[in-house]
Amino acid sequence: MSETLRFEAFSSMVEPEFWSGLAHHKLHSARLDTARTVVRGEFSGGRRHAVRGNSAEPTQRLAVPARLRVNQGAWEAAQGNTQQQAGAVGVNGYLHNTNTIEEFKKRDKGELLRDAGAEILEAIRSGRATQTPELLWPFLLLSFADLKKYHFYHWFAFPAVTADPPDMATEAPAPLSSFVSRSSDLEHLLTTFAGSSVCAQGAFVARYYPSNVDNPWRVGPLSEWSEIYGSDKAEDGGIALLGFVDPSSHSTRPGWPLRNMLTWLRHCHPEAANVNILCFRDTALLAGGAVDGATLVQQCESIVLRVNVTPVASLTSECQVSGWERNEKQKLVPRIVNLSSTMDPVRLAESALDLNLQLMRWRLAPSIDLAKIAGTRALLVGAGTLGAYTARVLLAWGMRKITFVDNGRVSFSNPARQPLYDFEDSLDGGKPKAEAAASSMRKIFPNVDSQGIQMTIPMPGHSISASEMDGTRATVARLDELVASHDVIFLLTDSRESRWLPTLLGTLHRKIVICVALGFDSYVAMRHGVYAHDDDFEPMGAPKAADSNEAVRLGCYFCNDVVAPTDSLSDRTLDQQCTVTRPGLAPIASGTA
Repeated sequence: MSETLRFEAFSSMVEPEFWSGLAHHKLHSARLDTARTVVRGEFSGGRRHAVRGNSAEPTQRLAVPARLRVNQGAWEAAQGNTQQQAGAVGVNGYLHNTNTIEEFKKRDKGELLRDAGAEILEAIRSGRATQTPELLWPFLLLSFADLKKYHFYHWFAFPAVTADPPDMATEAPAPLSSFVSRSSDLEHLLTTFAGSSVCAQGAFVARYYPSNVDNPWRVGPLSEWSEIYGSDKAEDGGIALLGFVDPSSHSTRPGWPLRNMLTWLRHCHPEAANVNILCFRDTALLAGGAVDGATLVQQCESIVLRVNVTPVASLTSECQVSGWERNEKQKLVPRIVNLSSTMDPVRLAESALDLNLQLMRWRLAPSIDLAKIAGTRALLVGAGTLGAYTARVLLAWGMRKITFVDNGRVSFSNPARQPLYDFEDSLDGGKPKAEAAASSMRKIFPNVDSQGIQMTIPMPGHSISASEMDGTRATVARLDELVASHDVIFLLTDSRESRWLPTLLGTLHRKIVICVALGFDSYVAMRHGVYAHDDDFEPMGAPKAADSNEAVRLGCYFCNDVVAPTDSLSDRTLDQQCTVTRPGLAPIASGTA
């Protein structure tokens, strides 16, 4: 058997965050400069996905396209950060971003490919590709960013120096699981890859010793060709292979990177005219932990090819290059991404938060009403340690209306314990806590409706002079309005008596009231009861009395205490003036609330 070697082409997979990075790059870095920019991408070994049918149909394993992934991390290449996912091969891409749609359309695509092919050949001839195999697989991205409409026109290319006449497959592809003599040999190969960085380079040379049970594989980088693959090793009985990380999941076709691998082979080692090619696809198993031999044989996707390489002297053209990506209909046309509804950073942040919450509904909490949570109006009485942590938790749950009430100012001891403040907030006597907390919330998430009310709550046990009567009445009226206009009240102050009036008002207006208090190594988080005065009103989750349809009223913070609220703030030592709490307890209490 001898037939033309066919390849599975790359397809691009671009995460939305990449386009946000492109917009930032265009506005703040490139401006009108159209010089190419280095970005980063990656690919992994191809795997088929198991799809279960009904009870009468067996599980099918369906091939997926060979993906080259580009995400927000693509822009970190400029800072020298070239990390990628475990088991993935990182590659450089060259972004050519144009200033107009006309320039995008008129750009000479053939010239871009030819230039890329010439660079690949230069890297091969100079030996740089032998030391850094990723130079064999650059990608191109031609783009135009319409930032007024947030439309991104783009076209990916994966340059491949092709052979004419083509390279030939002389034998049918063999699964690696049948190529080796024992299932334990597969385990040894995975162990060898897991213990080295060879696989992360994307290309390697290997020698397989079927008769060696203890150490059947020797694997190394391309630079160790002569030590592992060389003809002088043929006497030891091993089988030499040239390998690469194969993104294809096709049963017989290798992935696109093999094209330039064979170009490297024909130029650097023309003596290797007929070679075994290991298309290694099982990168996902490298991070999957130990797998027994029988299971490994079933899960193994890698294949072995026998290829007859066309020598350089027989080529009709030394630099014939192809690689522009085709669309779903296999046509050579560019693509457009319309992100007008999500590309604004504020809207993108909101959609990202909503998505994170929506994912919980898929499996873990399908009955949760996220819209109801988002529409809930929360009043936080106290903007200290408990108030700051509670506000962050409520924001993470998607609440959009959060109001703070506090009479204090940010002190130097606060920023370390209270996550809504920083050092600048404590300067010049300190900013009002309620206003600083609301401002910090808007910086964290601009779509939150957060306000800060500077207010001293009237408290039992604390006398009021005649001159303060009018102001106190106004404060009570203002607090009454706040309680009435919110759905849930959180009592988060650092004294018992400051919780008394909000508790009464919450009961009066039949609001959900949640009280949180801290000790050194203990905390209280409780929901106050709500009494149903109307037949059509029933407190959420309220228990029923035995043999009765009437809801039982739960007690409040003070109902469960034996001491009436009084002045607890006067005549206190220094350690009594602060809430002495073990660090880390406040987030636990706030999360529980």
